[in-house]
Amino acid sequence: MQHVMEVLLKTREVTRTRGRPRKGTERNEETLLEAALDAFAKHGFDKTSLRSIAAAANIDVALIAYRYGSKLELWKAVVERFSRETIASLTSLQVDHADVSTGSRLELAIEQLIALACQRPQFPQFIVKELVKGEESEQVALLHSALTDPLRQILVPLIETAHREVGDPRFDANFAFFAAIGAMAMTLVTREQIARFVPAAGNDDQMRRRLVTVMRAILCS
Repeated sequence: MQHVMEVLLKTREVTRTRGRPRKGTERNEETLLEAALDAFAKHGFDKTSLRSIAAAANIDVALIAYRYGSKLELWKAVVERFSRETIASLTSLQVDHADVSTGSRLELAIEQLIALACQRPQFPQFIVKELVKGEESEQVALLHSALTDPLRQILVPLIETAHREVGDPRFDANFAFFAAIGAMAMTLVTREQIARFVPAAGNDDQMRRRLVTVMRAILCS
């Protein structure tokens, strides 16, 4: 948990001009990160150009170089932004519901994680684009250190404790965690194909509820 809090509190330093930020700077950065997320999700890191991201964000490509320095640093910023939001949300949820049972907190965490993933469906696609390459890279290492491992540190102790409480201490919580996260990501990435056979997948609320059911089956059963 200490590592999780360090990740939560740590913010990535970027070059900024001195003095008060110009009006609209934060909005421009938000637009840029959304455009970068969309581009990386659709085309992957290697096939995405800074010029295409700049065009989508309606900014000068020189601004990306000035603020981030390189495509890799912009890619990192996208990961770290989602990671901060996700870890902060799950950490707050655990603090706010510290008085309920471990099993209940695990179910709440599952619901919250799925809600966050469904709000930005591009991010699971963004992750899968890198992981399916089947090769180690700086991007994959960053995904594990900035997102996967902090998530694991929050969820795995909950899974282990919940199973001990129901008399199942030998349950492999780590394996279940990775299986559940992988299932969630691939289900969201292939949602359109799934909807051809399961009409409920085309409805946001029904899709989310079914994902919660599947995740609970993997992590809580």
